[in-house]
Amino acid sequence: MEIIELLVIIAIAITFSNVFSKVVPTIPIFIAQIILGVLLGMTKFAELISFQPEIFLIMIIAPLLFREGEAADVPEILKNFSMILFLAFGLVIATLVGVGLTLKTLIPSIPLAACFAFGAALGPTDAVAVGSLAKRLKIPPRVLHILEGEGLLNDASGVTAFQFAVAALVTGSFSLFHASVSLVISSLGGALAGFVVVWVKKKVIRMIERASAQDVIVYLLIELLLPFVAYLLAEVFHCSGIIAAVVAGILQSMGYRKITLFDAELANVSESTWKTISFTLNSLVFLFLGIELSVVFSPIWLSQEYANMHLIFTILCIAIILFVIRLVGISFFFGVSKGFKKLPTAFKEILILTFGGVKGTVSLAAIFILPVTVNGVEFSQRPLLLFLTACVIMVSLLGGMIALPFLSEGEAEKPIDRTEVAILNEVIENLYLDIETQSMSEQEEIAIEAVIDHYHSRVWELYTESMTESEQQEVQEIQSLILSIEQDGLDEAYRKGEISMNGYRLYTRFLKRYETSIRRQIFSFISFWLLFWRRMLRITMHPKRFWQSTRQDSRVTIIRRDIHDVQKVFLQNNILVQQSLKTLEDLYDPTIVQYFSRRREDMKKQIHHVDLPFSFMVQQEPAYAKKILRGYYLERKIIEEYEVADRVSMFAANEYRQKVNLLESYALRQLQDV
Repeated sequence: MEIIELLVIIAIAITFSNVFSKVVPTIPIFIAQIILGVLLGMTKFAELISFQPEIFLIMIIAPLLFREGEAADVPEILKNFSMILFLAFGLVIATLVGVGLTLKTLIPSIPLAACFAFGAALGPTDAVAVGSLAKRLKIPPRVLHILEGEGLLNDASGVTAFQFAVAALVTGSFSLFHASVSLVISSLGGALAGFVVVWVKKKVIRMIERASAQDVIVYLLIELLLPFVAYLLAEVFHCSGIIAAVVAGILQSMGYRKITLFDAELANVSESTWKTISFTLNSLVFLFLGIELSVVFSPIWLSQEYANMHLIFTILCIAIILFVIRLVGISFFFGVSKGFKKLPTAFKEILILTFGGVKGTVSLAAIFILPVTVNGVEFSQRPLLLFLTACVIMVSLLGGMIALPFLSEGEAEKPIDRTEVAILNEVIENLYLDIETQSMSEQEEIAIEAVIDHYHSRVWELYTESMTESEQQEVQEIQSLILSIEQDGLDEAYRKGEISMNGYRLYTRFLKRYETSIRRQIFSFISFWLLFWRRMLRITMHPKRFWQSTRQDSRVTIIRRDIHDVQKVFLQNNILVQQSLKTLEDLYDPTIVQYFSRRREDMKKQIHHVDLPFSFMVQQEPAYAKKILRGYYLERKIIEEYEVADRVSMFAANEYRQKVNLLESYALRQLQDV
């Protein structure tokens, strides 16, 4: 039963870390996962976790590297292949030797082979951690492609070199020539195993197609099995299972793909499935890092064998050596390939590549492979090496977090798609034209106004997506301020008897609808906690009112007086909102503040026509379904017109249509559930 509880807790921790990363985007997700792992390691459940190296390799590392190979941009990697090859093999070997000798010098009691294993484990870089650090920054695409390619290849080379170092530790003998020859043979054998597995997979797929037994689930299961089969096949012949998994992933992404409905569905399902699996496996590794930190910290820190200051000095020295080796190695490669005289002009790129080489998933996973016993005797330095690895990974991650923002060109900006904005605005114009030219009932007019509001929201989302992270935070904080003013005004009006419970419930639904615009974007830290604590305080202070306001009762009839009360409360609140927005013009981006001010004025005009209180209720009515489908029809029609007029490319038009199809499908499912 405790194992089941542990699995549930781990699943909750992984889910929470993902939510936390959206709430606080300035803190990389792996930091949150490490902290959660440390907390989990302090509980009784830490005793239930036993790391089996073989299981860790095949169940976590193999599928992760397979997916990295499958998702890799091979053409871009080939453009910088010489650089990537040097980083993936030359720097891994340099790190193995440099870090290994440094550790042996600082802590002589650790066997040399174990020191080299430690150095090999710290050779690979973590592409996921780099991506998490870089996604908010302006980093040259070429640099990102180099780091991606390096992460793909040095994962395999680093783990393979680590395995040879462990073999030397266990056997007590090491031959550089034998190790080099074995490394080449193991790598080639692993590559061949990966090729064979993918070739057999394609033959099996053809047999299934000839038997007319195509099924998305079957195809997906076959793909999910590939990394495990490739790894096991390579290990049977004493070759590198890691390289087999990487090669299988690369080959899986290559080749001719038919354009059929079945293949399109398979691609969508496969993509979403692998995203979930990759995220879960990466999260597990960082959770395990936190757990291992909490487990090994006390014994090592309290041990009389090692002085704490010496341990700190060792960790900092190794972290510095890691970055120095990268800096020297990358500078040397640039100097040889482009000329040493040009080094000053490329120095910023060199520094980004240096601090972009942070350690993470594979380094931690590799060190877990260290044997518990050597020749039947307990390997006493294993906890120390785990502790050092975990701490060096943390220092390297923090180093990247601190250095990269200074080296980048500022916050990443996503250019707004003005063509899509123009298409959506034309849909809005056509819908307004429908109101002017067609005879409609009041309910139909309310429905089409709700659809127009839906399209206005989509336009605003496009603008917010193109904002920098700091601008998005400003948007969230202003939205949170407006919501707090609205909620306070509503509560005060109810307390004074200026609005009935029916009106209170109607206005609460309106506020919830307004909150969805926040949930559709990235929360800022301040806005999230402002909303959270306000909601908790409201439930605590007025529990009866809260449950009455949230109760769904179809029998309640909204009378004209309720609507009048809602209008009155809105107008009172709007005065306070506009006054607050005016005071914020000097503190926030004036363009953002002016948008909210105009939006409030539009809402003020709409509320006099009654459609604002009803617009969110009419979404459950057949009239809304008819009008939203009309909107999607117009959107498709305008996309087609843009494509015919060469105002948009075929690929962009296809992307727009996919969005419309997805929205339409979702809207219809929602209407069916009503």
